[in-house]
Amino acid sequence: MATKMKQEAQGKQTQIIEAAIKRFSHFGIHKTTLSEIAEDLSMFKQALSYYYPDKQSIVGATEDKILDDYKKELSKVLAEASSVKSALLGLLKIKRSFFEKYFMLTSEKDGIELFANKGAVDWRRTLKEEEIKLLSPVLEKGVKSGELKPLDSVYTSQLLLDTLYAFRKCMEDKPIPNASSFHKVFGKQLEITELFYNGLKTPT
Repeated sequence: MATKMKQEAQGKQTQIIEAAIKRFSHFGIHKTTLSEIAEDLSMFKQALSYYYPDKQSIVGATEDKILDDYKKELSKVLAEASSVKSALLGLLKIKRSFFEKYFMLTSEKDGIELFANKGAVDWRRTLKEEEIKLLSPVLEKGVKSGELKPLDSVYTSQLLLDTLYAFRKCMEDKPIPNASSFHKVFGKQLEITELFYNGLKTPT
């Protein structure tokens, strides 16, 4: 009985987070209310509050869900890559996909972000740390296979990710972008990644 109740609660929490992500992604966090999320689920606000007592708790759970999904997809892409170059291209595609989908949650424009102030910094730091953990072994493998020249895999991963983030940050300082804007940023990230890789690969 207790197990069934726990499963039902977890299922309801999942529904709430999915509804919240949908609202946040479309309207932004600050313009979304708990009442609207509850209404989307045909729930009373009081019932929603049983699972998440306030908006901040939903935002925190939203952060965890998106970060977990991102890590799973990135891990899969990097694990299946046949070379460092294909791994880097896979990284870019995953970053683009998530950035387009969750721009309204991750942008700092007009205060639209997963957490305010310190929380947002922590979220970004956690994301980068996870990316470095996943990318640095790929670079190490590339060195061992002879695809890449000897390098510091952790530092090199951090340097590349910082550079990619710099292009994305330029978009966050502008109005809500359209498909053309995303394509332009992705194009620049692709160019810098290819330059990066060409500088790291072993001469043939």
